[in-house]
Amino acid sequence: MTMSEQTVNKETDLARWDECACLLRTIAHPVRLMILESLRNGPRCVIDINTLIAIPQPHLSQHIAALRKAKLIACYTNGPLRCYYILKPTFVRQLNRLLSAEHPERVRNRRTVIRESLRRRENYGGKPGSVNRTRG
Repeated sequence: MTMSEQTVNKETDLARWDECACLLRTIAHPVRLMILESLRNGPRCVIDINTLIAIPQPHLSQHIAALRKAKLIACYTNGPLRCYYILKPTFVRQLNRLLSAEHPERVRNRRTVIRESLRRRENYGGKPGSVNRTRG
């Protein structure tokens, strides 16, 4: 792989992770998670969402706008009613599973961590034994 191909791949990876970070920032608000949860079982009109999430309607509208901009939800208008639904149901289902599951901590000893990281480094072309010995 040439240097220019590596640069393009790194830029593509960075752009992809930047999109992921933007999506995570969008959903990283309790009200937005509540909106997604309220829509999980099917479409709802704003008035129904607002009954479930007791915040001022203008605040709810701002959160809905953020979720729409992220293309997580969309809506149809029926006269004065705006009915919202989830655009990415598999994402929301997986997000819900992730957030509702237990994630136990796995503390590992220093020797194991260093040994595994050196092994991985050697497998990916790093110099064996070249370890940064500074403390950080």
